[in-house]
Amino acid sequence: MHSACVRFASALLLSAVLVILPGTAAAGGALFIKGGAMRLQDDGQMIDAAQRNLDETSYSTLAFSWEVRKNNGVALGMEFLTYRNEFTPPAAQPGEAKTIALQFVGKKYFIDGGVFHPYVGGGFGVGRTNVSHNSGGASFSDEEFTLAIQVLLGFELRFDNLSFVLEGKHLYHDIEGGGNEYNPTATGVFAGMGINW
Repeated sequence: MHSACVRFASALLLSAVLVILPGTAAAGGALFIKGGAMRLQDDGQMIDAAQRNLDETSYSTLAFSWEVRKNNGVALGMEFLTYRNEFTPPAAQPGEAKTIALQFVGKKYFIDGGVFHPYVGGGFGVGRTNVSHNSGGASFSDEEFTLAIQVLLGFELRFDNLSFVLEGKHLYHDIEGGGNEYNPTATGVFAGMGINW
């Protein structure tokens, strides 16, 4: 069931790209790189049958996105997001949970002219988390896949073809479908820049 959901989400993402790409030459659009921090919903979790204390705030947190914009303020695109959280196992050696998500994202911009452009949006796609740690001299690694859903709110400042963004988002990972142990669901704030056309 879980692998079928991941395959379905992947196929849906590919279909969205194939639908969007032919219109990119004729429509406006943007490319962004953003940095920030994701705050875990639960920073104390049971992993490998032991309580783990995770860093509440992530590090190495980056997002890359592109979008195609329509005249009515609707934008459709893709986003790749990565973040890491360290945790302390019962032994002295720490571990790490690295999460990535690839999502189809839709936005609605509310002001057409000028510099300031607020927006709301959402997205869905696939997430992957690799949890790794050392215990008793042995290395352990577990890879988990999820259905990932996000909601976002932000604004963009446009100066000719240069853009600056500030964005808040909540990224939900459906861990129940695959029986995953680690829950990377988190809320974050991002700032970044990009180009628009």
